[in-house]
Amino acid sequence: MSEIIGTYGLFIKTASTFIPLVCQTDLKFSRSRGTIAAPSKCDPNKKIPNPQADYELTGSLQVLLSDDGDPLEGKASEAELDQLFRDMTVFDWQIGPISGEPVPGDVLYSGKGWFSNLDSSYPVTELATADFTLAVTGEYTQDREPATT
Repeated sequence: MSEIIGTYGLFIKTASTFIPLVCQTDLKFSRSRGTIAAPSKCDPNKKIPNPQADYELTGSLQVLLSDDGDPLEGKASEAELDQLFRDMTVFDWQIGPISGEPVPGDVLYSGKGWFSNLDSSYPVTELATADFTLAVTGEYTQDREPATT
């Protein structure tokens, strides 16, 4: 059974528990904010930050099929992501250490969102993969695990 790659991963809340996505291979948290033209007599080219920002999470995972009992137990599989996508489910998400145990200095992100895109690929000679986009609704929070002194 493959291990989850990387230090940080995406967790989604199912029922009352956060569970990691199975075999994550990539995760990107994008934040973007446009500008608003605010010309004045003193500065005709002045721009200010738009108060509305856009956030999204994108990533990839391996699509695993059950080959020895239930290797997906306790992890969200591509099939579960597909169900959330089809049902247009808004859920809680969290980015944190794959171990589930933050250490001093870790930065954790959390919020609500829904899968706006899910692409599954089933090549003949390679592992099946899925790419996803999670649209973040509203604002997200950032927490830092206190550093020890």
